[in-house]
Amino acid sequence: MSRKRFFNSLRATIRVSKQDSAYVYFILESYEGICAYSTLNHENGDQTRDLELRYTSGFKNNVAEVLEALQDEVGLEILKMD
Repeated sequence: MSRKRFFNSLRATIRVSKQDSAYVYFILESYEGICAYSTLNHENGDQTRDLELRYTSGFKNNVAEVLEALQDEVGLEILKMD
């Protein structure tokens, strides 16, 4: 991926329960290439994990569909989405 495309990427921030976080990581990784994600800083004992997703505009609808499905399945919360 070129440097220019990386910096022009869109971002979403999501929140998921700690107990469901490994499942969400697995699902995101199974859609290889749709987005990159990072777990944001958290405190010991926090029961949720916030993730930042980066994706290109060409995958925006795909990312939205995956996140909507995860909202229904595990109660994922979309905090922000470009």
